[in-house]
Amino acid sequence: MVDDGSTDDTSEAATAEIPPCPKKVLRHRENRGISAGRNLAIKHARGGILIFVSDDLIVPEGFVQAHLETLERYPGYWVVGGFKQHEKAVTTSFGRYLDSLESTWEEARKVASIGPSLWEMSWPTARNLSLPRADLDKTGLFDEQFRLVCEDQDLTHEAWRFGIKFLYNSEITCLHNEQLLELGRFCRSQIGKADDTLRFILKRGGNHLNAPVVLVNGPISRADGATTVIKKLAKSFLMRRAVLSMVEALISLAERLRLPDRLLWRLYRHAIGLYIFRGWRLALRSVDRRSSLANEFSLGGHTHL
Repeated sequence: MVDDGSTDDTSEAATAEIPPCPKKVLRHRENRGISAGRNLAIKHARGGILIFVSDDLIVPEGFVQAHLETLERYPGYWVVGGFKQHEKAVTTSFGRYLDSLESTWEEARKVASIGPSLWEMSWPTARNLSLPRADLDKTGLFDEQFRLVCEDQDLTHEAWRFGIKFLYNSEITCLHNEQLLELGRFCRSQIGKADDTLRFILKRGGNHLNAPVVLVNGPISRADGATTVIKKLAKSFLMRRAVLSMVEALISLAERLRLPDRLLWRLYRHAIGLYIFRGWRLALRSVDRRSSLANEFSLGGHTHL
């Protein structure tokens, strides 16, 4: 377990007698992000197989065995498990919205069925992932510039270079004990995630330059149609802190009025989109201006923005 610079009693809780099994707790004095945390654990691991588990997952019985058996049956693959929201999450409209996002993302990554409950997948997630330790000797570890997201997508590019593929096993499904069940907290988390996403796109380029997140959040450019220009101008105003606070307050009122999910979900989507837009613009300002590609993003000169 890695305590990534917590300021409460996390380390003490992690080293307590429960659970009664051998364990090692590693600690960063300051928070360094998910990639650095995973890398610290990898460097101290002694087994031939690594299984990564995020801190908000509740694993099922037979979790480790299922990962090991799947890796053994399908050499050359990294194995990814599934997620479903904890029952407490889906009692609220926002929890059901997050559950829908998770399911949609899961389905979108399935490429082809290769057996009962098994699919080859396009992009893995490292939140519930197993792989041979020796593979990381070839690919390298996680890039520590990614503090919140994109670290697994970045490592995927390195895995592709060595012919590694990804397998999704829906029977290795964890309960997602979501830490961001409140809309405002979830929205604010998009600021840092947008920064990581921009860093990933700047690093990898290629088709990522035409990703939807780039097209809808980049500066106004020659490639934008009139509708896109109007939307970006509107979001440039709406992304201000005072306005975002008003948006959150209005959504909170809509929740208290128990509006239908279909209406609330549209409001959630727009609010989250505004925070992503704000995070993207802040990320553009902070990116290294010495990079020619970064300058194109920042100045709106890239024809695809």
